[in-house]
Amino acid sequence: MRNHLLVLSALAIGVLLPLLACVKPDGGRPDAADEAVRADSVHREAFVADMHCDTIGRVLEGEDLRLDLDRGHVDLPKLKRGGVDLQVFACFVGAPRDDDDRLKAAERALDQVEAVKKLAADNPRELALILEPEDIPRLTAESKTGAIIGIEGGYAIQNDLDVLRSFYRSGVRLMTLTHWTRTDWADASGDDAPRFGGLTDFGRRVVEEMNRLGMIIDLSHSGDTTFWEVVKISRAPAVASHSCCRALADHHRNLTDDMLRALAGTGGVVGINFNPGFLNAEIIRKEEELYREVARKHGIPEGQMDWRRIDPGVREAAEAEVKERLTELRKALPVVDIKTLADHIEHAVRVTGSVDFVGLGSDYDGISTTPAGLENCGLLPNITRELLRRGFKDEEIHKILGGNFVRVFKAVAEARQQ
Repeated sequence: MRNHLLVLSALAIGVLLPLLACVKPDGGRPDAADEAVRADSVHREAFVADMHCDTIGRVLEGEDLRLDLDRGHVDLPKLKRGGVDLQVFACFVGAPRDDDDRLKAAERALDQVEAVKKLAADNPRELALILEPEDIPRLTAESKTGAIIGIEGGYAIQNDLDVLRSFYRSGVRLMTLTHWTRTDWADASGDDAPRFGGLTDFGRRVVEEMNRLGMIIDLSHSGDTTFWEVVKISRAPAVASHSCCRALADHHRNLTDDMLRALAGTGGVVGINFNPGFLNAEIIRKEEELYREVARKHGIPEGQMDWRRIDPGVREAAEAEVKERLTELRKALPVVDIKTLADHIEHAVRVTGSVDFVGLGSDYDGISTTPAGLENCGLLPNITRELLRRGFKDEEIHKILGGNFVRVFKAVAEARQQ
């Protein structure tokens, strides 16, 4: 009996001491150190998923992500520090510049797909390729980060459903329908005006096939007309993997309140983008003005996405000037920090009426600047600290950090069987 009492006493002490450590002797609020300890505990207990990064391009350029690098936003040590359990690696294919570019779109995507698979295969202690929701539970047990392969830019399928199916067989589990400008079958948010009013007949077949395969439809970069048509016809929930709230930052890459509610109505999720310009539209307006001014000076197209089509020497000179002037411009721009990001999370929760439809979509390594306090993925616990400060409950934070995306991944897999 005495031994049983000793065991029970030890258990009680183990449970109570961490709690008592967070209580001030006078019954007041815990101090900053105590709050940080609690936040770190909540973050460690959560399943953390980032719905979008562009890091694989750095691997193809020869960077070694096994190292804790001074440059870039994502590498293996930083994923570990940030407690990232699941990372979607986007394989980027932009709008083709010419016919030759168009014919090589699938090849460019496949090179990146294979690079993600090789990264996971070469680092089996840190990474695991995730193909099905059933693969996820082992990540926590093995202390690994899961890697999901996505394609950013539907140009990659070259208007061929067989190519889409091949990508699925190669491991791709998510695809944005467009990037900045339209594909041949879907309007994009960066178009001057919608051409198709959403999707063409082929575009609707792409949605149907992605549903059948169990591939997540990503509506970030889609035009508003495309968004509304997909929400109407898709049998499975969709995501907007790296977008923000247009009510707080009026930019075409962000979702209106009606769009947030509609996405939630399907069970989908918006992943809040870390791009300061999407979090505060004043920033991106000033930056776009600078790009236009430099373009006029150098006699080149004003649209940034058109710069890829010009003479490399002219482009390099223009880009060098933009880089230099952006450094000065950003000193005078509004500060965007974790609080700004949390404002967008809170807005999405308030508009949809639930924490069930918002997540994280950093766009790391695809953005040139980050919010203060989120300079790389190793600092993601700072988001947990801010959400706790705002009064979010532990279980609500767990959903935002990754639980909601995992739910969508499961729902899309289940919908293919219907």
